[in-house]
Amino acid sequence: MTDTTITRNFLDTPSFWREYPERDIEFVRWYPCDVRPLTADAMYAQQEKFPKTTSFYVHIPFCNQVCTSCPYNKFNTRNTLVRRYIEALKAEIDMYSRLPYLKDVVFTSGYFGGGTPTTLRAEELDDLLGFMKQRLNFSDDCSVTIESTPVDVDQHKLDVLLKHGVNRMSLGVQTFHDPLLRYLGRARAHTGESATRTIELIDRSGMENLCIDYMIGIPGQTHELWAQDIRTLMDLPVTSFSVYNYAVLPGSEVFFALQSGATPPCPSTHEADEMYQYLHTTLMDAGYLALTYNDFIEPMRPEWEAKGVKTYPVLTDGSKPYRGLETDTFYLTDHLSQVWGRCGDMVAMGSGAYGYLNNRMYLTEPDINAYIETCNAGRLPIVMGAYTDEHEQRCRSLVLGLKLLRMKRSVYRERHGVDPYEYFKDKCDDLAAKGLIEITDEAIQVTYPKGWYYIDNICKTFYSDANYRLPQPTSASTEILNWQIDRADGRKGLPVVQL
Repeated sequence: MTDTTITRNFLDTPSFWREYPERDIEFVRWYPCDVRPLTADAMYAQQEKFPKTTSFYVHIPFCNQVCTSCPYNKFNTRNTLVRRYIEALKAEIDMYSRLPYLKDVVFTSGYFGGGTPTTLRAEELDDLLGFMKQRLNFSDDCSVTIESTPVDVDQHKLDVLLKHGVNRMSLGVQTFHDPLLRYLGRARAHTGESATRTIELIDRSGMENLCIDYMIGIPGQTHELWAQDIRTLMDLPVTSFSVYNYAVLPGSEVFFALQSGATPPCPSTHEADEMYQYLHTTLMDAGYLALTYNDFIEPMRPEWEAKGVKTYPVLTDGSKPYRGLETDTFYLTDHLSQVWGRCGDMVAMGSGAYGYLNNRMYLTEPDINAYIETCNAGRLPIVMGAYTDEHEQRCRSLVLGLKLLRMKRSVYRERHGVDPYEYFKDKCDDLAAKGLIEITDEAIQVTYPKGWYYIDNICKTFYSDANYRLPQPTSASTEILNWQIDRADGRKGLPVVQL
C-alpha cells in the first residue's frame, strides 16, 4: 500500500491547497488567482483611480547557469537574444511612461528580478537603468533592489548600479557548503568561499542593504550544516536575508539523481521544520527583526530609529523580546510594504512579469519572442489578469497583508472603510480559535510560532469564493491560456474576457 504521507498524487490531492491542520506549503505572493485573458485596451478602458505613487517590477529572464530548482521564467544567456530583449523592454518602459493612467506618478520602490538581472553586462545595465530614470519619475529615496548570484556581480557592475540609485541587492547564496552546492547544481557557479568574497566586495562598495537567499531542504543538508550556515550569516556584513524551501522539480536533473540514489535525500518535513524553528529563535534571540516568517533584517540601528523606523512585539504577551519591523516605516522595505502591506500599484515590465494597476492584477507575455514582437509593435504585452472589485480588494489586503504578520485595523479601515475583524468576523474568530491569529483593538496579528507555521493557510482563509482552491498564477498557466486564446474561433478555447 502506498504511504500517502510520503507520496501524494497531485491529481487528487492538490499540492496548492491543504486545509488545517494540514500545512499549506504553496507560497502565496499574488491575489486574486482567478485570472482570465486580458488585453491592455480592456485593462484601461475605464480608469478607476490615478495613483500618486507606485512601484515597479522588471523581469530579466536570463541566467548564465539555470538552476534546476527554479520555477520562474528564465533562459540561458544568449547575447543576440539579450540585445533584442533589452530593446523591447525599453519600448515597453517608454509606453508606460506615456500612459495617461501613470501621468505624474512617482516611483517609490522597484525590483529587478529574474532570472539573474546582473547577467547583463555593465554597459547593458547602465543603458537600461539610465533609460528608466529618463522616462520614469523616481522619488529621492526610491528603494531599488536587484537580484544577483555571487559570480554575476563585479566592481564595474556595482559602480553602475550605485550610480543609478540601486541600494539593495538580493544575492542567491543558498548555502556556504560546497558539497550542498554541488547537489544543487551550483558548484560550477560559485563556492562558499567565492560567495563570502562577493559579500565582502558588495559591502565595501557601499551598497546600503545586502540581502542573501538561503535554502532549507537541500539534498544532504543536516541540522548541523544548517546551524553552521546561520553562524556564517551572523558573522558576515549582511543586512537582511530570506529563506526558502528547496523544491525538487519533476523531471529535473536533481529529481533523477535523487531517484537513483546518486544524490543524498532531502531532509524530511520534520527536519526542515526544526531548521526553520532554529533559524527563528537563534536570530530573534540575537535581536534580528522579522519582516515575514521567512524574511529577517539585522538588529535595529540607531540611525534607523532616528529616522522613525518602528517595530512591534512578535509575542504580544511579552514573554520574549522578539520584535517585528513595521515595513511601512522604513524606505529600504518600501517595496515589500507597497506590494503586500498596502496592496498598492506595481508596474510589471518584462516577459513573464506580474503587476497590479487600475484594480487589476495582470501578467505579461511569458513567451520571450512573442513578448519582443508585441513591444516592438507598440503594444503593451499584457495577456492575463483579474479585476478586483471592492470585496476582492478587501480580501486582497488580508491575503497579502498578513504575509507581513500583522494588519493594523486603523490602516485597513482607512483603506477600505470597514473594520477587517467586523467584515471577516467568522473567519477571524475561527483562526483565533485555532490559535493562528490574535485580535486586539490595534491589529490582527499572526501568532508565533504556530501561526507562522501555518501562514499560507491563514492567508488563503481570506480568499473569496471565486478564488477558493485556485493555485497561484504562473507563467505556465499563462502559456496554457494563450494557447487556448490562439485557438479560440467561437467554438473552441476561451474567449477574451473584457475585465
